[in-house]
Amino acid sequence: MAIDNQLILGLHLSPRPLGSSSVMLKRFQKGVTEAGGTLEIFSVAGRNIQGCVCCGDCYRTGQCRFSDDMDLVLPALEKASRLVIATPVYFYGVPALGKAFIDRVQVFWSRIYKLGQKRQFPVEPKGLVLSVGATKGKDLFTPIKLSMKYFFDSIGFPRTFSFVGYRLVEEPSDWPEEKLAQVEAYGRDFVLGTLGLVEAY
Repeated sequence: MAIDNQLILGLHLSPRPLGSSSVMLKRFQKGVTEAGGTLEIFSVAGRNIQGCVCCGDCYRTGQCRFSDDMDLVLPALEKASRLVIATPVYFYGVPALGKAFIDRVQVFWSRIYKLGQKRQFPVEPKGLVLSVGATKGKDLFTPIKLSMKYFFDSIGFPRTFSFVGYRLVEEPSDWPEEKLAQVEAYGRDFVLGTLGLVEAY
């Protein structure tokens, strides 16, 4: 059964608005639409996102001291029960601007673990990470998967999430059509609630 009346939020963590991870997320969005869902995408590309300076304000207030482009996405993140993250691999991790985004969700961690404000969800929250890298290293996705585990935990989602990683794709033209068709199918499955805990390719 499709997930009705739930915001599916897509976070694109690449500094390139039209790179290989963008192609992947757009194809995933096509699958979401085909299954009757909607995907609202927030991209960090070109955004003003201040890095966390560990000032401790959010520990006391549950709010960040900085007002920047994070203000555009935090309300959606506060409502989301379904979350899809698309990221390329930079030096075996998330790109710097995407990492700044991740660090700034410390406000959620503070509300939950410092202030005791446990999040309430209308349905069980579920997350999916789509990642793509240019090399074929055995541990290419290991650091990203670990970071995402604690990202999800920090915003009140389960630490267990679906993950798909693709190697040997540097530019949009490098994508094999069969892999993009697979991503599209994952979009349909995510909406329908039939996507399992897939792993890296």
